[in-house]
Amino acid sequence: MKGRHAIQRARATRTLLAALIATLLLTGGPYPVRAEEQTLSERVLHHRGIEAIVWAMPMLNFKGMRNSVMRLGVEFNDVPYYSKVQSWRFQWATPNDTTPYIVPFWNVKDGPVVVEIPPSGEGVGIFGTLMDAWQRPLEDVGAKGKDGGLGAKYLMLPPGYDGELLPGAITLEQRTYNGFSILRPIIEDASPENLAKVVAFVKKIKIYPLALADNPPANRYIDLYGKNVEGIMKLDENVFSELNEMIQEEVVDPSDLSMMGLLASIGIEKGKPFAPDAAMKKMYAAASADALEYMIHQYHKVLNPPVYEGKKWSVLTPPGIRETGFTYQFANRVDYHARGCLYYAVCSSVKNYGTATYYVDLAEDKDGNWLDGGSHYKLNVPPNVPAKDFWSVVAYDLETAAWIRDMPRVGIASSTEGVEVNRDGSVDVYFGPEAPEGKDSNWLPTAEGRRFFLLFRFYGPEPAVFDGSFQLNDIERMD
Repeated sequence: MKGRHAIQRARATRTLLAALIATLLLTGGPYPVRAEEQTLSERVLHHRGIEAIVWAMPMLNFKGMRNSVMRLGVEFNDVPYYSKVQSWRFQWATPNDTTPYIVPFWNVKDGPVVVEIPPSGEGVGIFGTLMDAWQRPLEDVGAKGKDGGLGAKYLMLPPGYDGELLPGAITLEQRTYNGFSILRPIIEDASPENLAKVVAFVKKIKIYPLALADNPPANRYIDLYGKNVEGIMKLDENVFSELNEMIQEEVVDPSDLSMMGLLASIGIEKGKPFAPDAAMKKMYAAASADALEYMIHQYHKVLNPPVYEGKKWSVLTPPGIRETGFTYQFANRVDYHARGCLYYAVCSSVKNYGTATYYVDLAEDKDGNWLDGGSHYKLNVPPNVPAKDFWSVVAYDLETAAWIRDMPRVGIASSTEGVEVNRDGSVDVYFGPEAPEGKDSNWLPTAEGRRFFLLFRFYGPEPAVFDGSFQLNDIERMD
């Protein structure tokens, strides 16, 4: 325990130093951030802008995802899906590259909506979670979910609804009007035969208003494969306009009334026009940039405990996730700080996280430096990884948390065709702008001038993942 506390103290020290350096580097921009160059009111507004972004990050993340598919013609109750495993063009936060996604959105403002999940079929099932606009999980679906793989009708209710229900349906009350799901088909591999099974399964999913349950309209199934799905919310001055739109669109939860007061002080108030002046826009630009860098540091270096003593791998989620089911709403507080930093990096919650998959995060080398896309690294994955199905390691851009753009490959798995295995059963995975000579099959490309991080996934995690008897190695810099 002393070692762990020392690591956490060291991380906190590094974070404070980084913050001081960032403050010095940010002088001279469009909005002054050095304390001696600001009035007290300017400093207060700047920090309120940062707090607003951190608080709103789960909902902003949701809005970015919804915007990305609706720009491509998707509407509420459609079923957008991937007919093949998605490439880097799927710009959402930390997706996997081993199964095609299904990403429907709905809205219950005008009444309840029915989401029909079909039963698992031969060689294909489903895993995922029904969520609200804050990405709070309502219920898992499929084999690990409420229906146990038998399929079910899920009735999504508006906040405070007391009208008619649907006999036999699983009833879930949302705390927001908007809802969505990220569904992952369960298939043995991504062979053409299994992908065809996925498409057939997708076209059995139905989403429609409860008012039309007696004669549901035909759904639209929209294939996103090969399209640019730009779902990362850019954190610049315009993000406050995006936040204002969500505040106007959604209900205000009683737990957020104090934050509504903070938002009003920086120009965002429900029922009122959004009209920031030039000075406020400058504050927005500086605060949004600071909020992003703050969440990056907090998520990767401070909040998430280390997985292995003396190593840089950390857990995926800040403490509190299991007690609160991804909401970070405790009996006496909402930990929006941990929640916001988490949703900078992930695009989905899973109520039963840790059963079907388990992730660990790495953003630093052994000396505590950010992983640099212009440098070369090697990760030795030990033999006998305790994953019943398979393991994978995927590289992401540190600032966007999405796949590195324009890359032919974003991840390598134990099931990846052609991956070389060492004599002892371990696997060396290489990262950098160029592949080491003769190592193309085990190489993941990175982008010069961009920082990156890794997620290592255990699919079908076994006890050794959790009891410490298995440990991943730290990454090694090769240049």
